[in-house]
Amino acid sequence: MIHDVNVAEIIDNRPIGALQRRAFFLCAAVLFVDGFDIQGITYVAPAITQAWALPRGAFGPAFSAGLFGMMLGGLLIAPRADRVGRRRVIIASCIAFGLLTTAAAFVRSLDALIVLRFFTGLGLGSALPNAIGLASEYAPHHRRSSIVMFVSTGVSLGSIAAGLLAARLISTLGWQAVFLAGGVLPLGLAAILWRWLPESIRFAALRPAQQPEAKRLLREIAPQLPPDDAINLQSGDTTGHKATVSDLFRDRLGRVTALIWLAFFMSLLNMFLAINWLPTSLHASGFTVTEAAMITSMYHVGGVVGTCACGLLMDRFGAHAILLFAFLLAGAGFYTFAAMPVLPQWTTTVLLMATGFGVIGGQIGMLTLASMVYPVEIRSTGLGWGLGIGRVGSIVGPGVGGLLLATGLDAKHLYFVCIVPAVVAATAVALMRWRVSPPSHHQRQPVNPI
Repeated sequence: MIHDVNVAEIIDNRPIGALQRRAFFLCAAVLFVDGFDIQGITYVAPAITQAWALPRGAFGPAFSAGLFGMMLGGLLIAPRADRVGRRRVIIASCIAFGLLTTAAAFVRSLDALIVLRFFTGLGLGSALPNAIGLASEYAPHHRRSSIVMFVSTGVSLGSIAAGLLAARLISTLGWQAVFLAGGVLPLGLAAILWRWLPESIRFAALRPAQQPEAKRLLREIAPQLPPDDAINLQSGDTTGHKATVSDLFRDRLGRVTALIWLAFFMSLLNMFLAINWLPTSLHASGFTVTEAAMITSMYHVGGVVGTCACGLLMDRFGAHAILLFAFLLAGAGFYTFAAMPVLPQWTTTVLLMATGFGVIGGQIGMLTLASMVYPVEIRSTGLGWGLGIGRVGSIVGPGVGGLLLATGLDAKHLYFVCIVPAVVAATAVALMRWRVSPPSHHQRQPVNPI
């Protein structure tokens, strides 16, 4: 007798097991090295600018090149995971950006660094959405927001680690050591992922050729299942097909997708406008390079707290209200920071921690929302395109900051500009109306705009 076994129902209704915890931990590790690499270059920017005698604001193209690569990685490479699997794309991405970051330690010109950062961005942009997608597919529906948010703290923790390490390494071993650390970490992680990272059960269950692997993985969660030849796996999602961008606008997803793209664009514009120039702006405001790196690290600590808090609150009160609060908090924090006169270090640190709570918590919250909105067979496409559109904003942000600083704008007043995208992102969230429900046995996870 053949038994139909619904993968989604087993994951949703059973306690979280060792396989899932391993998947969550490894996905968080991927986001950690991703965050380390993304933020590492911002910490070395003042040191490289000084060592190469670059004019003020000249580092903007290097920031934007990496972000442009991340955009293309999200748009063109990340969706490949909906065809070949999350695991392969994640591992290949870690190897790629690990090698390229290592190579950045040996460049001697800004032009060469710009080229390397572009290709590094391709790997960074494809790893992040797939790690989040894989984690979400192992999470029970009723805990998905908090689990994805906790996993996503890896980005902020990596950014914090980059700042703490940069503060020590730059003054002793030079800026090259930060790039070397940022390259070795993902290469070592790739070896661990090759051995221990599981493929998504939900994804494998959609592919007939991967049914044996799906059954093996599912048995680690539910050992009491009948023998493999006596079960027929069902993913709980629609039949596997080649995902396309048009799928993101079908089945009443179009309105939500458009608003998600707008929120991603504004959120990432704000995030990278603020983060890329924060060490430079703090240094120009009178803080030493080491103090600027430490304060920026505390900004990311606020982001970690915001990510964890938003994840717990989203499961309890819903994503809409919590994301709206986060983006408005970010706008208020930027206004206060820009409007106040020169503040002592501890006051600046506390203020920026609160701002990081809203900026980073809101951005990671958008990732969590997107991972819940899109069904398994188009999840990497949805996350990749959402982040890809957002990366356009992340490219614009540092460029705008560089141009404004080059005109002689006061470094702190740059952060008045950050208020606008925070308010627009909050408006996009306010215009969204959705209800994310657990998938039934016969239908994909729905999104029901009200």
